[in-house]
Amino acid sequence: MAERWIDGPARPSCRISRHALLWLAILITCGSTSATGLFAAETEQAAPAKAPLDNPPKNAAELKALEELIHATVDRVSPAVVAVSGGGSGVVVSKDGYVLTVAHVGMRAGRTISVTFADGKRVAGKTLGNDRGMDAGMIKLSGKGPWPCVELGRSDDLKAGLWCVTLGYPVSFEHGKPAAVRIGRVLRTRTSTIFTDGAIMGGDSGGGLFDLQGKLIGIGTRCDDTVKTNLYVPIDRFHDHWDRLAKGEDFDGRVRVVAFLGVGPGDKDAAGDENETGKVFRIGDVIAGSAAEKAGIKAGDVMLKFADSELDEYTDLPPLVEKRKPGEKIEIEIRRGEETLKIKATLGKRNG
Repeated sequence: MAERWIDGPARPSCRISRHALLWLAILITCGSTSATGLFAAETEQAAPAKAPLDNPPKNAAELKALEELIHATVDRVSPAVVAVSGGGSGVVVSKDGYVLTVAHVGMRAGRTISVTFADGKRVAGKTLGNDRGMDAGMIKLSGKGPWPCVELGRSDDLKAGLWCVTLGYPVSFEHGKPAAVRIGRVLRTRTSTIFTDGAIMGGDSGGGLFDLQGKLIGIGTRCDDTVKTNLYVPIDRFHDHWDRLAKGEDFDGRVRVVAFLGVGPGDKDAAGDENETGKVFRIGDVIAGSAAEKAGIKAGDVMLKFADSELDEYTDLPPLVEKRKPGEKIEIEIRRGEETLKIKATLGKRNG
């Protein structure tokens, strides 16, 4: 599938997703005076319909509830969606002015930019960090605020079919007015990408993808050449690297960094020091400059515990280490000769 960044030439601004057109047609039909049968019966029900969040509406009442929920969501989030000078969009996610966008809008840390809110207010800001691998970027507004902001959601457990709305400022759209709104559904998700059918176009880069609870679940990045599939940076990738973005780092988030201790297994046939299972994890190698060496761990030591987890053999250790974060302090229990020692180690890091 050919892909391109969406800050190129603007496409026509009147695109509506296939699903939106379908249900708009149903709404018009159901609203006519000739509507009878099932839909007429639905209007007589006293209990209000609940808007479907990840399925098509089954009747006129559900369609109306979905429409009302979409309107409420847009009203809630649009004050926090901003246009970024130079082309692109962003979403304010904290009262003190942190803005999420994409790396190809932020470009590099330390640039002075301005953003324009839906009410026309223009505010200066500075670009912060960029994850070029994921195309994630961050901006910090000048001034104390408080600024209108949205709630961050989660993206790793999104379901196909989830209704969502996209808000952004296409190149041809006038700044100082509310952002353009597109309606669609999640098609599928990957670790690095959310795919939807809610059409986006030039200038939408950095705009927000929201669920119908008003939570930010993605940031617009690009679309395929047919505009049938639109791509977003999942919000969880911002969660993963928030501190690095806020510090102004320029990096590739596709390179996984994991915690590292720096020990290797010793002779499995060495006698003595077996635990109750008849096994022993005797350290054979300690890597120079590693967290283990800095903590004072030595070859020949028998490792008994890593944090609260008992160790039977070397293969027990790597999964426990990788669940931790680089820089985390861990207590390690070892046996050296007749002596049992508890040692504090600060974990290092390596590319996973």
